[in-house]
Amino acid sequence: MAVEIAGFAQALVRCQAFDSVDADVLETVLVGGEDPLVVRLVESTSKRATIRSGDSFSHLYFIQHGTFVSWEYPYSEFSSPFLLGEQEFMMNANRWVATYSAITEATVVGIPVATLRLVVEQIPKIRDQMNFVLLRRMARYYWISLATNGSPASRIAAALISRLALSGEDHGREREVSLRQGEITRLTVMSRSAVHTGIMELVSANVIRIGINNKRFTGKILVPDVHRLKRYVFSDVWDKQIRPLVRQDE
Repeated sequence: MAVEIAGFAQALVRCQAFDSVDADVLETVLVGGEDPLVVRLVESTSKRATIRSGDSFSHLYFIQHGTFVSWEYPYSEFSSPFLLGEQEFMMNANRWVATYSAITEATVVGIPVATLRLVVEQIPKIRDQMNFVLLRRMARYYWISLATNGSPASRIAAALISRLALSGEDHGREREVSLRQGEITRLTVMSRSAVHTGIMELVSANVIRIGINNKRFTGKILVPDVHRLKRYVFSDVWDKQIRPLVRQDE
């Protein structure tokens, strides 16, 4: 069913790509769209997809209430407020790239692609901000690819950087990461014992600090120097992946 645009813009500006956009201006532009915004009530499901890779991409979906997950690694939850389809929109794609399912009952608002094109034409900074958000997500995926290969310590280091990349803090000093051991286990695809071993190795190498006196992991990790943590990951990649190729060329 169609949704009233009045007030919808107030919800949409809570998305990262619409940050600092005037809701009244956005509402005026949305009214100019030829096709209506459509609201859908989505049941939670564990066996079938709500949005399938390869389906026609005609609408982006604003998650107004509820939570979706993507059928890919790394595991991610997309909770209200979140706009699904930014990647496809920026690629000018005709079909969905990823597959998503609602894991809770959800309310989503479909925004026609043509309407969002009108929005970014009239409010150019939205495209710029959307591009920045997508680049941060790409950085996260890059580090996650390293979090599933290499030694336990290297994989954990990459997982920590992936979390910092998502918030745009994958540089500088004195960064804090909040990650439960179960989350690290899922991100690195390792056992809990391997995760513990890797964390303690990073502590011994002085690239992270945990808890009181670095003895008990509580889910809070302090990274004194992000670049030193990155060098730790790259050293592992160089030794196990790049150096053999260099020697082969020689």
